[in-house]
Amino acid sequence: MNEPLERNFEQERTRRLEANIQAAIAEARAISQQKGVTSRESAVAWDIVEELQAAACHRREQKQKTPFDRYCEENPSAIEALIYDL
Repeated sequence: MNEPLERNFEQERTRRLEANIQAAIAEARAISQQKGVTSRESAVAWDIVEELQAAACHRREQKQKTPFDRYCEENPSAIEALIYDL
């Protein structure tokens, strides 16, 4: 895939995830204020925030492919991409 296009796509996904986290936090705070911090609705809202934050953390931890990795995927028969078991 085109590297700049792929990078832009990933940046947009990250931006949307961060926006969703902020919206979920605002909603969880509102629910906690209306229903009380010990309510079931509040617990569910904060669980959603936690799940979104975990997803964001997981995305940051994923190994980014190097240009060489992408080259090997695009050209599996290239000498550089061949792996020999000895």
